[in-house]
Amino acid sequence: MKMKTLFAAAAVALASAAASAAEASLETYGQNRVKDRPVTPFSANLVTPIGLPWGDYWDVCGLQTGIYNNVNDFTGLQTGLFNVTEYFCGVQVGLVNVTRKMQGVQIGLVNVITDSDVPFMPLINCYF
Repeated sequence: MKMKTLFAAAAVALASAAASAAEASLETYGQNRVKDRPVTPFSANLVTPIGLPWGDYWDVCGLQTGIYNNVNDFTGLQTGLFNVTEYFCGVQVGLVNVTRKMQGVQIGLVNVITDSDVPFMPLINCYF
């Protein structure tokens, strides 16, 4: 019973963080985008650029999942073993998460936000 309560509390905390990041993303989406890059709402990758949509020139505003995800400008939920972004807004869940600039939460074994006061944190890292 305690495990269910702990899981429910973790789910509520994650949903709250995602909602906060989504609100921030509406304010900041596109500020860092390269204007000639197309945007997709969904990306499923084996290893970027092998996935849907095909290629590594897409920005994502929505959901991205895969083993190795690499995208320039991302807004939303990104899940995978290895996640790499230049600009990130949302929730990143993976074994290793790396980004340069972020508004949101990283959950994983290794979490790196290079333009942060605390660039590395294990398990959970955030920057708003």
